Amino acid sequence: MKIKLLLRGIVIPLVSFLLISSTTLAQSKKVTGKVVSATQVALAGVSVQIKGASTGTVTDASGSYSLTVPGNSSVLVFTFIGFATKEVEVGTQSVIDVQLSESSEQLSDVVVVGYGTQKKKEITSAITSVNAEQFNKGNTPDVAQLLQGKVAGLSISKTGGDPNGGFAIRLRGLSTLGANSSPLVVVDGQIGININTVDPNDIQTMDVLKDAASAAIYGTRGSAGVIIITTKRGAKGASLVSYNGSVTSEKAVKFTPHMDAKEYVAAGGTDYGANTDWNKEISRNAISHTHNLSLSGGSGGTSYSASVNYRDNQGIAITTGFQQLNGRFSLQQKALKDKLVFNLDMTTTKRNAQFGWSDAFKYATIFNPTAPVRSDDPLYDKTGGGYFEQDFVDYSNPVAVLEQNVNSRITKRNNLNALVTYEVIRGLKFAVRYAQENNSEYNWAYLSKRSFYVRSFLGVSGFARNGFAWKRDDENFNQLYENTLAYDTKISDIKVSAIAGYSYQDFQNKGFLVQAGNFISDAAGEDFNSSLDFKDGKAFSDSYKNGSRLIAFFGRLNLNYNDFAYISASLRREGSTQFGVNNKWGMFPAVSGGLDIGRLVDIANVNSLKFRASYGITGALPGGSYYSQQLVGPTGNLFYYNGSYVSAYEPSQNANPDLKWERKSEFDVGLDFALFSNRLTGTIDYYNRKTSDLIFNAFVPVPPFPTNRQYQNIGVMESNGFEFLLGYDVLKGSGLEWNTSANFSTYNVKLASLNKDLAGSYVGATNLGTPGQEQTEITRAMEGEKIGILWGAVYRGLNKEGRYLFDDGNGDTTRSDAYKTIIGNGLPDFELGWSNTFRYKNFDFNFFLRGAFGHQLVNTYRGFYENGTPSVVNNYNVVKTKYFNPGLNDQQIFSSLFVEKASFIKLDNATIGYNFNLSSRGAIKSLRAFITGQNLFVITDYTGVDPEVRYSDGTNILAPGVDRRETWVRTRAFTLGVNLQF
Repeated sequence: MKIKLLLRGIVIPLVSFLLISSTTLAQSKKVTGKVVSATQVALAGVSVQIKGASTGTVTDASGSYSLTVPGNSSVLVFTFIGFATKEVEVGTQSVIDVQLSESSEQLSDVVVVGYGTQKKKEITSAITSVNAEQFNKGNTPDVAQLLQGKVAGLSISKTGGDPNGGFAIRLRGLSTLGANSSPLVVVDGQIGININTVDPNDIQTMDVLKDAASAAIYGTRGSAGVIIITTKRGAKGASLVSYNGSVTSEKAVKFTPHMDAKEYVAAGGTDYGANTDWNKEISRNAISHTHNLSLSGGSGGTSYSASVNYRDNQGIAITTGFQQLNGRFSLQQKALKDKLVFNLDMTTTKRNAQFGWSDAFKYATIFNPTAPVRSDDPLYDKTGGGYFEQDFVDYSNPVAVLEQNVNSRITKRNNLNALVTYEVIRGLKFAVRYAQENNSEYNWAYLSKRSFYVRSFLGVSGFARNGFAWKRDDENFNQLYENTLAYDTKISDIKVSAIAGYSYQDFQNKGFLVQAGNFISDAAGEDFNSSLDFKDGKAFSDSYKNGSRLIAFFGRLNLNYNDFAYISASLRREGSTQFGVNNKWGMFPAVSGGLDIGRLVDIANVNSLKFRASYGITGALPGGSYYSQQLVGPTGNLFYYNGSYVSAYEPSQNANPDLKWERKSEFDVGLDFALFSNRLTGTIDYYNRKTSDLIFNAFVPVPPFPTNRQYQNIGVMESNGFEFLLGYDVLKGSGLEWNTSANFSTYNVKLASLNKDLAGSYVGATNLGTPGQEQTEITRAMEGEKIGILWGAVYRGLNKEGRYLFDDGNGDTTRSDAYKTIIGNGLPDFELGWSNTFRYKNFDFNFFLRGAFGHQLVNTYRGFYENGTPSVVNNYNVVKTKYFNPGLNDQQIFSSLFVEKASFIKLDNATIGYNFNLSSRGAIKSLRAFITGQNLFVITDYTGVDPEVRYSDGTNILAPGVDRRETWVRTRAFTLGVNLQF
């Protein structure tokens, strides 16, 4: 009996346990499905979580997901930004397809701001957010290109098709005279790093802080605005493997118009018997390819993402292009019940660039079209290199320029960003960040022993120096340490968010330069040991090392009253070693507020109507270190000291102990709205700002100063403008979807005043250039006038003899060009962008138009070579645009004749794509193929190759509007690509 009872006590519980376990195991099952919008568009990136558990996944590019659930009673939670959260009980279903509806609270989307995030509806300053779906498509190796034309007030320009050329970036026009005229870049919280630290494929969103109130938290570096980049992250769930690949074909579509061989001979040019298209000789159909492989996922408290990107971009000019390899790794680890969070980001990039020589495009325009490419006639093969050459100023065989000479650079970027956050108590988080960035550039140029080409910045030819090499290495290192304490709570109907912090950043820069010639052979051109210039004392070397530090204390308080009224205030106190000893520290306050009128008054068809206003003060740093200190440098002379000859030194820069930061104060008022069930959304902004204490390297008298240059705070600049952004779902809820959005912006920048020493004067002048026009001034910035002035004589036609006539300043004509005045402005009056996206079933199509209006350009090609007289024809080919006048019988004189209206509208981008329906059981989960066209057409009256705005002339940001002859030609590209997910 006891044995029976014992067996019953063991067997019955055991059987019950086995039955329960088998039932549980039977209930554990795999659930699959697809998530779409109300219009049946697949939604990628939707979070699918098991309610009450940490298990989950995300949908792939086709909207599909797969997840193992513990039982029929499980509930799946589907969440996606901009859509209402949906919960579905599993029950007996194994396939659960879900349709998400757009949230009526789209303004709750998260926006990244300085040192934190805010819901979009809480934003009280001028901030625009652009996500990966909205980025420009196609072959976009530069991050700035993703945003071009997408943000009202953000001007991004690149002239011509140089694959190694950078983009000029201006936010709300020019706000500084210093070197830091582009917005500050912040990547995943790391401040002030290169915008191309990450590959464009790895970016999730970019948030642009446009007004001073939003940027003031960054102090002395916020004057030109801030671009905050957030990279893609891993998520819990199954690992996602993605591949994005594309091939691009690019070719030149516009060259500078000039005489062909027949016209040139008819005009009196020397005929050498050939008929050479020099542009065709130096250009090619460039083929480029890009590959991106990424892996992301996570489980438990760990999430990760990693990617490798490779780009091989050919330039349309022979011997030009670049090859780039980029790697990125991101890790997030949570512990202590998610109270402790560790984030680590690492990126590395290596680029091998072949620049060629942009002078080749100039020479292809002006070289004799009857000359052959190659020759063995000693009369024309002047160096024995086998190319046809002639001995004119600034003139060389363009094919030889590219084939004989080397101009290259190796760039390496390494970046580390670590952040540890700990939640001390509910709502109170303490964070520590350490980050470092290391950029290295190794430049190498070599002019062959048989090269006739004279490079202007070197001032020599390879032939004259028996081979000539130039090498420059630059190293830039900065490290950042920050502590922040953030607190979020709610007091009655008021949501409180506060942050306080300390920041320390250290910058170090160093480099050297070596120039030498007289090489044993071209094959030894990279080995300076083979240069005899060192032995003969003709070599040149230079080096530098400098650095600076920034220290800051900052804080911000945000208040949200019942999602109706919003207030934000911030303050940053910052010190920099770059300022004078009397002005090391500055204060940068900001305050902004918003009121959702839509919650106060019930207005038909109005979902949200928020009025906001802001005021803030930001600063701008000098362009380099030691601007406030006296510097000395070698004079090039030697004197006898201590038994040997040593270099003499003299002052090269005067000290200024009062040098301070540029101070920009800005007022912004805006209106954000959403109408007709959020189908029509928009933003309107007006801003007015004033930048005082402008930093400039001014001329000073000698004596009392030991040298004639000193960095000073010289004056005041004022600007204002309007910005509009509208988005509308034209077709929604049907088989065909159509969304359109447009942005429009104006700005007006004026040099309001200069200090008493410069009053009535001007700064920022530049000249037309070589040959013979070095003293011809064509730009200036004048007190009381708009920035961007083009300067010169006013053209009034030709007299009977074919000589130039000019305005004499009194309304009459004269042969003299002595009277000069404002003849144009290089900056546009307004800019716009218009984007359209269509979706039908598995197809998608979008196109983007961009334009700039009201600016002029100095066409320097015409200024030098649009002249059919013997003085030009005997030396150079003739530029022949619609302005060419065969009746001209005069030497070339610069005037308004060569200043052209350059307003334009471009079809920047058009993409058509198709998402294939694939079985969820296959290895490939989603497949999208697409073709993109870039720079498809341009509508403009400008006769030059590209009407894009020139925001500076080299490094002179006060001289916009100059179209230099060395500019690359305009190109058009087509890209075929695929997006795969496994």
